[in-house]
Order: sequence, then structure tokens, then C-alpha cells
Amino acid sequence: MAGKYCPSWIFNLCVARTAYDFITSDLPIKAYARKYASGLSENYAEVKTEEIEQEAELVLRFLVETNSEESDQLLNNFVFFSLKYVQHGSKRKLKGIFGSAVDPTKEKEYHEKITLKNFKAYFFGFRNGVIEKPDPGWNIIEEEGIDFLVELIKKQANIADAI
Repeated sequence: MAGKYCPSWIFNLCVARTAYDFITSDLPIKAYARKYASGLSENYAEVKTEEIEQEAELVLRFLVETNSEESDQLLNNFVFFSLKYVQHGSKRKLKGIFGSAVDPTKEKEYHEKITLKNFKAYFFGFRNGVIEKPDPGWNIIEEEGIDFLVELIKKQANIADAI
């Protein structure tokens, strides 16, 4: 799909899930980055493993620098926010009259450190209590309208992908 880029919110979501999977499981981060990169590349123009891996590492470093407790929950909350909101106070419409939020974009919207910038904004808003967060027990697997993302998240990462 040349020229059909992944929307930045989906890229952010996959970066956060890569970091989340890494801290809650036992495989190297590259295995999870490759899982999400290959899944996104099936639906959009190529997303490189390194792009997702580097962004996830930046997010994880930030969490370490800020001594964040419950990093896994914070990452899951960011996944929720990325899925449900365009920005604070502005809900995302997954399906519209002229298309869907998961439709490819004409230009590449995600760049180096953009996910980190978005995560930091979410982090400080969350810490100050002004950002939306999910209900207890929320799980992206139960969401509707994002079938290919749910399938991608459910897919198991492979240790061979870490090489």
C-alpha cells in the first residue's frame, strides 16, 4: 500500500502496546516491535520495526526517569486515551460518513519523538488529574470497530522476531 500511511494515533497506540507488552511479558522489546510493525505494514505503507522499538524505548526511559509506579497501568491508560480521544476533551469518532479513523493517511504523520511528546502530555495531564482515563478493568481487546488492531494485539510475539 504505497503512499497509504498509518494514522499517528494508531502508531502511538502500537508503541504504547509494545512498551506495555515488554514490561508485562518476558520477551525482548524487539519481538513486540516487530509484531506491531509487521501487523501495521499489512494494512498501511511499511512501518519499520526500528521506528516502533525506538519510540517504545523512549517512552520506557521517560517512565524510569520519572520513577513512575504502575507503568503498565499508565501505558494501558494511554492506549485508551489514544483510541478514544483526539486530544483532551475531544472524542475520536472511529466511523464517520466519509471514512473511518483507521483509514490510511496521505502523508506520514508520525515522526521521531512524536509519540514521546504525546505520551508526556498525557502523563502530565494524568498526573494532574485533568486527562480522561478508562474505567477499572478496561481492556482494548473488548473494543469494537478496530478489528484488525484487536487481532494484532491478540497475536503472540515470537522470540525469533527478537533476532
